[in-house]
Amino acid sequence: MKDLLKFIKDNYKEGEPILLKDLKCLDISYDNLRQKLKKLTDSNLIYRATDGIYYYGNKPTVEEVAQKRFISRNNQIFGYYIKNSLLSRMGFEIKNDCDEIITNEFGAIVRDIDILGSKVRVRRSKIEIDKNNYYILQLLDLIKDLSKYKLNEVMVEKSLKDFVNEYKITKDDIDKYICYYPYVTFKNYYKYNIENILVN
Repeated sequence: MKDLLKFIKDNYKEGEPILLKDLKCLDISYDNLRQKLKKLTDSNLIYRATDGIYYYGNKPTVEEVAQKRFISRNNQIFGYYIKNSLLSRMGFEIKNDCDEIITNEFGAIVRDIDILGSKVRVRRSKIEIDKNNYYILQLLDLIKDLSKYKLNEVMVEKSLKDFVNEYKITKDDIDKYICYYPYVTFKNYYKYNIENILVN
């Protein structure tokens, strides 16, 4: 138990989310590892943020835990925020009671999970997400959902244009993935004149 705690403190900062799956590199059986982690949590030497994620010292934020578990770590990107979560991060004043994330790193189709007492809705991606396409898929998810919201059209146009320019999204990028999305995505693509703001 002391060896495991030493490894954690040597390799993780206070408040940094520690994934059980990342500790499997140690020469400890999975069952033994879980037992040691339970003893450490029972002794309040480390704390549990959610299933399979721990920390010691300062409590991380819900966003830090969600980011490392479902969005990116070790220079890999495998998820992104959608719906109200994305819109609020883009600067829209919109009620966001529950963050929503799409990720490769999830077995269930959709499930609400508890992270440090806050609900996060996680969906399994139908398309493999990586660092080369996450922003294209995020834009398409945004386009798909836009008609559900009553948003200022001028602000929507500016936000979409800023997003497209930031990631230099082209028509070829959109054409590669839009076929995987429902009809409403095509409808909103033309309704909001997305083609006119794409990078040439």
